[in-house]
Amino acid sequence: MVSCMGSLWLVLSFILSLILGFSMMSSEWFKNDKTSFGVFVQCAGKLSSPCNQTCKAFRTLEEIPDVSWKISAVILFAGWLFLSFGALLVLSWTVIPAGLCHRRVCTPARHTQIIAVAVTILGLLLFPVSLRSSFAKQICNSSLSYRSGSCSLGWGYMMAIITVMLSCFLPIIGRYNINEMKTKVLRSKLTQRMLVFEEHTH
Repeated sequence: MVSCMGSLWLVLSFILSLILGFSMMSSEWFKNDKTSFGVFVQCAGKLSSPCNQTCKAFRTLEEIPDVSWKISAVILFAGWLFLSFGALLVLSWTVIPAGLCHRRVCTPARHTQIIAVAVTILGLLLFPVSLRSSFAKQICNSSLSYRSGSCSLGWGYMMAIITVMLSCFLPIIGRYNINEMKTKVLRSKLTQRMLVFEEHTH
């Protein structure tokens, strides 16, 4: 039986991994009136009329314009993979006996989510370094590392930041879930011992 804390852990794990993946596929990490670009997508055209925009996906690392951009793309993708794998571990916990939670699944899931948060934060911090690239300078007018020039932050980058902030709570919720499961297992063992003791006394 999945606890309330376990259900919250499961739902949040999947929702946050989906949101992070969606934000990484967004082109609106940095934008101006005519162009926007993200980790894997660049769009050209007026943002007020998205149907008339022309978008291009960076399908290989060679197509990404800058070295720091390539590194941050790899790191962010790895962070999303860790977060998704952690969500799958939490899901697998719901179909195994409660006694196996701490030893086999819950602790690795928590550790995977901690790694995912750390890796994603690193990628988010590294991505603005790519504003120094010639590609970004053409769009954002003499932009520098951590200075976006005429560009502004888009909702995709902000969503990724908010998602990783919320993901920091996943290992904490997982810890509470482990403690709750331990308490249930302990109560179950105590109840069984009391029943056995009562049977012997009668």
